[in-house]
Amino acid sequence: MFSFVQRLFPFFLVIPLLLSGCSSSPDTVRRSGEYSFYDSTQSFIALTDTRRNGAVVDKGVFYPKNTFAYTYRYCSDNPKQAANDIIEYQALAKRVCDTNGGQLINQGSGAWCVSSANTPNEMPLFSANITSTALWADLCLDGPFVTLRLNENTQADQNQWYESAQVLGYEPYSPLRQLTPASATMYTINQPASPTTAPWGEESKYIYSSVGATVCLYDHPHQTNLGHTYRGQVFSVNDGLVKVSVKDKFKGDIRTAPSLDRVNWHRSSYITAPANSWFVCS
Repeated sequence: MFSFVQRLFPFFLVIPLLLSGCSSSPDTVRRSGEYSFYDSTQSFIALTDTRRNGAVVDKGVFYPKNTFAYTYRYCSDNPKQAANDIIEYQALAKRVCDTNGGQLINQGSGAWCVSSANTPNEMPLFSANITSTALWADLCLDGPFVTLRLNENTQADQNQWYESAQVLGYEPYSPLRQLTPASATMYTINQPASPTTAPWGEESKYIYSSVGATVCLYDHPHQTNLGHTYRGQVFSVNDGLVKVSVKDKFKGDIRTAPSLDRVNWHRSSYITAPANSWFVCS
């Protein structure tokens, strides 16, 4: 009984913090939701030394990522703790979403909390995404890396946020929209829900107009823990697609990986993908 209460104890700490300090003044732009999931995430991180000893990663340079996105990573103490943290963070996302009067819907880019779910008036409030990987076991001696990522509006107007959320992976309501089953709780990082149709941000526009620029693509096959990043130079563009001469392949997502771990690759090979599947790298 004690262990069960002990596992629930973090939520009793987080939610009071959540409900006590999130009001906004009339002179500031109201958050998308009344209560901030970013603030709750900071409380979640601060609850244990293990979580506090992580780092903010994947700092975006281009809008809207540098405005709305937040990614944090830490080494867990053991695989069981990583699994428990994932369950706790997902439960926290639901509690914050419920407090905001929203509903969680599962999309390819993660779980999105939305108001007026599955109606033409649907509006995203925030997204929550948490994963773990034991890929760099030599750097996390006791357990896997845990990476959590969220997208939330803290200062922009709603129209600006609505457009940016789509760039960040939110797929607006339509009668044809396909949602991910609720049982699928693990998601890849930074994987657009519909890369061929999602709006472009500044980064995608830059890539599409910059033949010769160095760009990367992260490929994470479903049902696997191991993904790879491909790096090369833009060779040509056509009809929304970017053809890249790829010369390097690395383990994992180099935006969150602790080091560039190169793997064998062809001397040179071409990969063609939608412009918003690529990101600028060095």
